[in-house]
Amino acid sequence: MLALTLAALAAGCTTIKDTAKGTIRTVSETSRKVGSALTPSGSDLKHKFALIGIETPPQKNPSGFNAFFQKSLAVAVQADCSASVVDEGVGELLKSPPRLASGQIDGYALAALGRPRGLNFFVIGTLSDARLIDEKTGFWLWKDTRYMLRAVLRVEVIDSATGTKALDETFSEEQVMDELRYQQLEQGGALPFAEIEPVLKKMLPEAVARLCDALNRQPWQGFVVSADGGRITISSGSAVGLSVGRTLEVYGVGRVVESKDGLRFLKPGDRVGEARIASVSADAAEAVFSQPANVGEGGTVRLK
Repeated sequence: MLALTLAALAAGCTTIKDTAKGTIRTVSETSRKVGSALTPSGSDLKHKFALIGIETPPQKNPSGFNAFFQKSLAVAVQADCSASVVDEGVGELLKSPPRLASGQIDGYALAALGRPRGLNFFVIGTLSDARLIDEKTGFWLWKDTRYMLRAVLRVEVIDSATGTKALDETFSEEQVMDELRYQQLEQGGALPFAEIEPVLKKMLPEAVARLCDALNRQPWQGFVVSADGGRITISSGSAVGLSVGRTLEVYGVGRVVESKDGLRFLKPGDRVGEARIASVSADAAEAVFSQPANVGEGGTVRLK
């Protein structure tokens, strides 16, 4: 009886572990559904962002991760995070984010690229690790080996308004395989992306839930790309929900702040006045100040 009980406990360890993960995913899915009903800062405007997928270390021959990340996350976010719009063109133009000499992502440089396109955020997915592992399970007479493929995904969100990070989280997942397939892959050199992709797909629900939650907490902001007298042009339009007659609070250019490690950030300027939208297209809008105000290219706006 004791032997049977011990065997059952040994076999049940994996089940308990998997059940716990399933519970975590269920909570994440519930949070995502609640978050999808929210909008930035309580407004009806949408955030616009770009997706960039990279691998660490960089691969000589692209594995397909970048294309997978852009396509899969774009579909998932637009389905589950309704307060967002994906600019798919940027990911094709920008294969990797600019970096400082230290290797850190240069958020300031990304902000300078994103503002003229009306991008509120850059979402960067990094395939940090993908490897085969074997894990001893059970004990005594019931010892066994479990063969798995483990992948690690890092998701970072850069805010174009400041150049700072709105999110930086790492997710990991494993997929169990039989011993024969494990040995074939181990002897085959670099892991085919087709083997890694199912593991990444298991991470997506939780990653999207965290991403949507982070974006929904941020207020919508637009960026001034030109100013002429009492009129300004911003790089956002009807695609994110702007329409003629809406009133914007306008803020000055602000200044650049540099940290000890060389990172630069944009400190928002002071409020300079209000402007009402006079004309709008899909990706741009013109607004007229209600009172004379001094603001130049590089200022920001928020919905009043």
